[in-house]
Amino acid sequence: MRAFGLGLAARGYLVALLAVVGVACGKAVTPTAPSPVVAAAPVDLKSSLSTAFDALSIPSSYACSISISQHGQVLLERGRGQIPPGQPAAADSRYRIASLTKPITASAVLISELAGRLNRNDKISRYLAFPDPAPTIDELIKHVPGLADYLATPAYQNGRTSPTSVETLLSLIQPWDGIRRNQYSNSHAILSGAALQQVNKMRYEDVVQRDIFGPAGMAQSSFAPPASESFPLTPTHPSWNYAAGGVTSTAADMNRFNQALLSNLFGFGAPESFDRGGGVTSFGMGVSSPNGDLRFTHAGLVDEYASFTVFFPADRSSVVVLCNFPSASLGNFVLGPSGIRSIMLAAK
Repeated sequence: MRAFGLGLAARGYLVALLAVVGVACGKAVTPTAPSPVVAAAPVDLKSSLSTAFDALSIPSSYACSISISQHGQVLLERGRGQIPPGQPAAADSRYRIASLTKPITASAVLISELAGRLNRNDKISRYLAFPDPAPTIDELIKHVPGLADYLATPAYQNGRTSPTSVETLLSLIQPWDGIRRNQYSNSHAILSGAALQQVNKMRYEDVVQRDIFGPAGMAQSSFAPPASESFPLTPTHPSWNYAAGGVTSTAADMNRFNQALLSNLFGFGAPESFDRGGGVTSFGMGVSSPNGDLRFTHAGLVDEYASFTVFFPADRSSVVVLCNFPSASLGNFVLGPSGIRSIMLAAK
């Protein structure tokens, strides 16, 4: 059985999934809607990016889709391969995005905080039944507690092919001993999503639709698996992944989400205004700044699906790659010495 997510690229976590949440401080930038239009760009840059995508190794009968933007406008959107067999992949092909769900959960938390429905610095026990000692929501988003991962339980391993309930997921999360381990765990995102559901008095999925998918124009994103996929491709029911990895989306939609964060469309602050000291932001993404190129990243893996996302505030660039086969090389494909980001920087 494949794990349900890869760790934050900035921290090198390689655990069963990923999680995130938070609220911003500092001066906010003026919100602007991300552009879905492919903008004019140097032909050689588009060609170089497309050639690099053509070189990405994709097994026979599988597929990947990519969306690349710069200065808030799309440079390249393409698909390669087949999803499902006989149907060519495109930029709007739908994939399970696994742990890329976690920044969505975290952003929804920040929006609820802005609305006064919760405070990320409150202990989770204020919103859910959780024994003392209890971590804060912000600590959960940043993976500070290092709670045992519910994916490792027999209940998850044996029951994940059938629908489950939020109550069942919460029952699988063990108490905290109060030791801050700074260790990635899917359990953190489950607790954050359940708190969102409690304070908004509606299903977590409906909160995300109202606060994230709708405002960002993510019309192809939902919590339903891709309708065209076969059962063996993703035996894990999305209800088991919930707020830690249950979203199905497209590369184009996830680029819109990144651009919404970059333009402060949600109103909780610019990405660079968040505390970056611990390597994980309160909006649920890993952060690093190699050679001064500030970047925010996340990766995911569930069953046969792999995903990677990164954005750069310096030039409002964003790269999203989604595949329907398990690959641990997507981060290197984007950020490696000859990767997508190097091609973009060389063209400046």
